Amino acid sequence: MNNPVASGQPTERALGRRTIPAGDARSIVIRQRYAAPVDEVWRACTDPNRINRWFIEPKGDLREGGNFALQGNAHGDILRCEPPHRLTLSWIYGDKPDSEVELRLSEDGDGTLLELEHATVSEPMLVEVGVGWEMALDFLGMFVRGDLPGGPVPEDAAEEFEPSPEMMRVSQERAETWAALVQSAS
Repeated sequence: MNNPVASGQPTERALGRRTIPAGDARSIVIRQRYAAPVDEVWRACTDPNRINRWFIEPKGDLREGGNFALQGNAHGDILRCEPPHRLTLSWIYGDKPDSEVELRLSEDGDGTLLELEHATVSEPMLVEVGVGWEMALDFLGMFVRGDLPGGPVPEDAAEEFEPSPEMMRVSQERAETWAALVQSAS
């Protein structure tokens, strides 16, 4: 699998608050623009045969009211699915408190504005969640641009993945940026 450093597109970062079933939550919000139509970005984020090209292949009953599991990562329920604009998932990762992820897509000129919000009642997770989603969106950007190889991501890719020194540097910079944002909002 390729080892992206950054998507090359500007990332807008923000913090929010909302109530989720687990309680009052803080959220990270990431906004990125893609030079592709909304329908294309939606399919990249919801079609298992496309997701597995840039992320972990989802298994389960992949429909509104259904559930999903990402091997070695999270699982949860599909709470809302409004193609091609909104997808809301409960997000359960190991023994961490339940959280919620919402993906919102809108037209932006001849491209798409993607807004991802991950809400959690565990404030210490905000930095980790922000960095993780930015990394995932790097891969999404590469996929949408056609910069990834044609096959699915191997099931053991997460276990065998070794980030480059440049990727580690970018991840550290992102962690510092998210930490400063969280600190300034406290």
